[in-house]
Amino acid sequence: MSDKAGKYEENYQILEKITESLNKDEIGIDDLVEKTKEALDSARICMEILKKQKGEFKKLEADFSQLLDKSGQEEESRQEEESRQEEEPRQEETKVGEDSPF
Repeated sequence: MSDKAGKYEENYQILEKITESLNKDEIGIDDLVEKTKEALDSARICMEILKKQKGEFKKLEADFSQLLDKSGQEEESRQEEESRQEEEPRQEETKVGEDSPF
């Protein structure tokens, strides 16, 4: 992944340098087409990397959401079981009380 990051950073720096040079009128008409092609190639690489990263993040988000759902369901089941266990002694106490003449 660091190789991709390096590739992204490298191409992004190329874009920044070309943009800065254009803004300062440092690129002559003779080099304009060449620099525009270079900028387009770098932009294309950056966009491909970002698109792939976005897909990977969406997958991670789905995996994390699934994990949270599973964890929530397990917690809900645990709470229901605890609630049932608390109810059982109360029901037994009521039965004992019904047998008592007092």
